[in-house]
Amino acid sequence: MIPQRYILEWKSVAPWTNEAQVEQDLVISRALVEMFSSPLIRETLAFRGGTALHKLYIQPQVRYSEDIDLVQIKPAPINPILKEIRERLVFLGTKRTVKQHIHNNTVIYRFESEFPPVIDLRLKIEINTREHFSVLGLKQIPFQVTNSWFTGKCDLTCYELEELLGTKLRALYQRRKGRDLFDLYWAMKNNDTNATKILECYRQYMAFVVEQPPTCKQFLANMETKLKDNEFITDMYAIIRPGISYRIEEAWEFIREILVENI
Repeated sequence: MIPQRYILEWKSVAPWTNEAQVEQDLVISRALVEMFSSPLIRETLAFRGGTALHKLYIQPQVRYSEDIDLVQIKPAPINPILKEIRERLVFLGTKRTVKQHIHNNTVIYRFESEFPPVIDLRLKIEINTREHFSVLGLKQIPFQVTNSWFTGKCDLTCYELEELLGTKLRALYQRRKGRDLFDLYWAMKNNDTNATKILECYRQYMAFVVEQPPTCKQFLANMETKLKDNEFITDMYAIIRPGISYRIEEAWEFIREILVENI
């Protein structure tokens, strides 16, 4: 789909050792511009998750992120939005899988990598159709792609950094992925963030999904278990940028002291 020379050119932006990851990163970047150039998508969907953090707030990118997470801003029929996404992403072809559930919709495009060994790649776009709210308000952030394969720009509808980190803190408790700890640590160490705002966002998002949010003691116990889990510990190995030094123990000590002990 993309000539190899353009993928290698993109390595200056996404310096991953695996060319397939570089290729997918370029596809993600173009997909963001194509989608958010649409007034309909810009007004109805907001960009969230790890890819949002690393595309908008952590520059240069320090880890690979493979999916696009979006949130429906207001309750509305989702099918017109899915149709608009299909029309905007025609460069990926017409074959796609759409999985519709009561609280989320997932769109998956599949394609083969250009560099051998040829592997199946996918672009997954997940739309949360439940959390129609924002704690700190939405904002427009300029985003640009400059590559010989595709050049374009748009304004991405996104959240304040503290709100993204509040949802990351919730994810750190809810799932078993070491990248959530890394994202929190790296974003807070390399940006001027407000821990009080992060915690307020965390509390509101956690209260939205559970009747009884975890106590500090429960959160600490949850993390104690994860820090002994090999899947959690090794999650970052294949996706961190070469040359980046990261110690999971140091990251947890920082996040525990600044955030978790103040829950």
